[in-house]
Amino acid sequence: MFGLGFAAVLLTLGLAGCGRPSLSVNHHQLQPDGLGAVIKGQSRHQTIDYRIDNGKKRTEKTHNGSFALTIPSKATNQKVVLSADNTHQTVKIEKADPLITYSSLQSTYNQAITATALSKADQKKAMVLQKQGAKLKQQQQAIEKAVAAAKKKLAAGDASAAGDLKTQAAKGNALKAQAANLQATSTEVTKAMKKAKNRVKDQLLPTQSPNGIHNLIETKDVTIRTNTDQNQVVGIALMVPVSAMKNKTDAKKLMKDFKKQTKSSKTSKTTNKALRSNGVDFRIGYSTTTLYIYITKQ
Repeated sequence: MFGLGFAAVLLTLGLAGCGRPSLSVNHHQLQPDGLGAVIKGQSRHQTIDYRIDNGKKRTEKTHNGSFALTIPSKATNQKVVLSADNTHQTVKIEKADPLITYSSLQSTYNQAITATALSKADQKKAMVLQKQGAKLKQQQQAIEKAVAAAKKKLAAGDASAAGDLKTQAAKGNALKAQAANLQATSTEVTKAMKKAKNRVKDQLLPTQSPNGIHNLIETKDVTIRTNTDQNQVVGIALMVPVSAMKNKTDAKKLMKDFKKQTKSSKTSKTTNKALRSNGVDFRIGYSTTTLYIYITKQ
């Protein structure tokens, strides 16, 4: 009797694993979607192990015999090796084209956010300063080019070039006077920018971003998430709560459209087709509470 009971237990355990593979994946080649690639598969084991490009071993739990593993995309191809017991599966993830360096993104974004916190008068001063500064730089380059040409003529024995040098020297002095006046405006704008930056300090991107997917800004109005690979930004996600939208009519329309799109779906989130502009993809996703905007270059 004991033998038969023990055999029955073993048989039951064996049958419990039937229908589920030791380890399998849905796709062996994936392209990044949004900020990463999702490896989906099945296993009868409670956990699976995986390594990315021969890195350290990591573990993922299975749920009802299935798993979904998110791998942040990179600017290089990746190879993920999954293991369960003595079974192995390999998935290759294609590289994502970088959008911008993080240092450039941080500088450009923070300047733009700070500028919005300036008064209209200071914004106007900043715009005038930028235009006049660019114009002075062009004039300076033209003077330097004319002086070099005049000196070359003098060296070749053309005495008339002395008059050209005198003319360019006068222009140079006038340019210095304009630059001095511009410096006063620059000082005012710098002080205003410093105050504005302090007002929006919780909205500014940090100086550095760690590798991988991280939330860099989290406010009640927006969350900014980036995927960074060695100072290369390969994906950006903006998450805006529907409740934070200023135009409540637009918010209601958005939710109405979302309900239409998800009427026949069990999921609480959907993503529209990407809109492409200058080689950059903008993909909009909706949930019952949040608007998602994914920015990638693929």
